[in-house]
Amino acid sequence: MEGISLLSREQEMKKVFFQLGKRFELPKELIISLYQIITNSIKYDMNLQINFHKNILSNHLCGHTIEINDNLLRPENPLQYRIPLGKGNEWFIKNESKRCKVILYHGLYNQLKPRDILLNQIKIYGDYKFILKLRIIRCNEYYESLEDMERIEFINNLGIDLFDYYAEHLEDHSYNLVCQGYTYEETWLDFVEE
Repeated sequence: MEGISLLSREQEMKKVFFQLGKRFELPKELIISLYQIITNSIKYDMNLQINFHKNILSNHLCGHTIEINDNLLRPENPLQYRIPLGKGNEWFIKNESKRCKVILYHGLYNQLKPRDILLNQIKIYGDYKFILKLRIIRCNEYYESLEDMERIEFINNLGIDLFDYYAEHLEDHSYNLVCQGYTYEETWLDFVEE
């Protein structure tokens, strides 16, 4: 029974090449040359795969909504390096984020993708200073954050107006929504928790 090897894949491959070279009595230079040809071929194939997956991701992120100069992108070959030189897929993500902010700023919500809507809803869900509920304890009124499923249901049911309310809240933190079940009231609170 053969034991487990502690050599890396590369070391194992070199070992196999030298064993085959000895068996067929090949010169050491030829073994090294064959090994380099095969490793270069593997690296080339791996780079093609990486570029293909980057292209698929960038195409998905771009979604044909960003106008891009054809000199920057060469879409004729899916394995070709497609994103602008010196920039990764982060470039597309930043452009998508800017595009989404412009759409939200101008109120053109019909141009939002489902992904944009979901990401903004998640952002709003995480801001516990927005969307409050009134709680009365011993005749004193307190505002606390709407939480858990109650918060998710409210965000889902409010619709696209939620983005306007949230933009207003970001500009003036005293502006908020106070919820009572599925109804809500726009209000400016006297206090602002920082």
